[in-house]
Parts: sequence; C-alpha cells; structure tokens
Amino acid sequence: MDTPLGTHRFQIILGVLLLLAKHGGTLSSTEMAKNLHVNAAYLRKIISELLKLGLVEAKEGHDGGYKLKLPANHISLADAYEAVRNEKKSQNETENGWFSLEQVKTEIDSCTITCLKKYRISDVMIG
Repeated sequence: MDTPLGTHRFQIILGVLLLLAKHGGTLSSTEMAKNLHVNAAYLRKIISELLKLGLVEAKEGHDGGYKLKLPANHISLADAYEAVRNEKKSQNETENGWFSLEQVKTEIDSCTITCLKKYRISDVMIG
C-alpha cells in the first residue's frame, strides 16, 4: 500500500521545512536544492505546495528566497504530510474491478495524521 509518509517527496518537504527552521532566515531554492541534493526546478514545485498551505513565504528581489511563515514549533509533521497528500489526491487512482482498499487507505491516512500532529518540526531537529 502506497502511503505518502515514506515517499521521497515527503522527505524533501520535511527537508525544506527543517532547513528553513535551522537557518532562521531566507534561503534560495538553489541553496536548498544543493543541501537536499535535488534539482532546483523540482524543489520549486514542492515549495509551491508549501506556499499554498501557508507554511512558507516567498521574498522577491536580490536577497529573495523562501522562509518559514510560522515558527518551527507551530508546524506539525502532519502539515508536511498534507502537502504530499494534496498531490496524491489529484492523481487518478486505479481500482481493481473486484475489490477496493479505499476504506482501509482512508483509515490508515487518518491514523497517520493523528500521530503526525503530535510532532512539530522543532521536535525532530537535531543540533
């Protein structure tokens, strides 16, 4: 069963939030991409979802980049998970003609969110 929690995308979203929390200021997508070892264009797609959710804000101009919109102790891991879930919901799911796991997937998702709400970005930061 495919859940967003273990995906590379979730790890990158979490990485963005942790980098911004650790830095405490504005970072460019290029700087973050280097730190996270991903393509900057791919990272900007991920950041766009964080912008929509109100977790990150963009700063234009020469010293532009991204920064957290909220303190790290106000952002839960469930917030990061939500960014991945939004993308997953928009993808078409294929169903087998003789069974459906949608109810099971929904319950697993609900349990995951409940657990992730207990932890803040600041809780998982090292150093």
